[in-house]
Amino acid sequence: MNSFSFNRFFKTLRWVLEVNFRKLLMWTVGSVLAVFMGEMVFLKMGGFNDPYSMIRSFAQFGTVLFMLISLIMVSSIASSVNEKRKREAFLMLPSTNLEKYFSLMLYTTVICTLCVFLAIALGDSLRMAWFAVSGEYHGTISIAFKQTGETYYWWSSAVPQLLDNLQSSFVVNVSDSDSVNYSTLFRVLQTEVFLGFLFWIHSLYIIGGTFLRKYSFVATSVFFILCMVLLASFMKHYDIMMFRSEWDGDKYIGQEVGAFGYVMAVALPLFSVFNYWASYRIFKGFQLITNKWINYDILKR
Repeated sequence: MNSFSFNRFFKTLRWVLEVNFRKLLMWTVGSVLAVFMGEMVFLKMGGFNDPYSMIRSFAQFGTVLFMLISLIMVSSIASSVNEKRKREAFLMLPSTNLEKYFSLMLYTTVICTLCVFLAIALGDSLRMAWFAVSGEYHGTISIAFKQTGETYYWWSSAVPQLLDNLQSSFVVNVSDSDSVNYSTLFRVLQTEVFLGFLFWIHSLYIIGGTFLRKYSFVATSVFFILCMVLLASFMKHYDIMMFRSEWDGDKYIGQEVGAFGYVMAVALPLFSVFNYWASYRIFKGFQLITNKWINYDILKR
């Protein structure tokens, strides 16, 4: 079996889902209750006097929680087959290594991430239901914004604002004003660097989760923070910039793409591809019995 088969791939993915369904369900239900209790505690401690400030705080809390848990899920790509019994059954499935690898990646990256979002939405819905039923309010009952035409109540959902936060975090917007005429090259390179950075983060946690059997999220996060500190220190020490917009007060003057911007536009995709390739190579070498801490037998290679 050298060719990729979508039929075998979806059967392998179904096996992964069936094996981990109970665990995923328990984590999702537990997360729903945790989000609800967290919002209730946050409500008591925050002392909110109007519903908008409460919803904005809950949305910010949910955004951070969603990003954090999503990275934890991504870094756990091999955790579902770390046990000897599960690994033996997984390695014996009638599918190629690539099909098995993609099934684990899709499960942790897409399915688990969707469950995280579902848990946050349902937990927030419990808070909405509690407010609607109990009738307990603090200060102003509602706030209307003429700019958007939206009215916020204590029982309003924080999910729309959470989605706005995620959109502003993952969608590149190089201009906040329609009057600013950014060049096509400036926009394309900035978008490429931004997306390359996101893919690099994903690939970094994928290879961390594939290489390490334990504490993959912690170890990968420490390495990621170290890389960011070194990059920031390097750019500050040598006064390097990637993208610069020049303003004279409120007047836009011009723009500039630094040499480092071109370097990062090329380097980030290459680093990401290397991480995915190395992760797959490690996965191909999975053995039934392996090291306690890592999935890669360094001495034999």
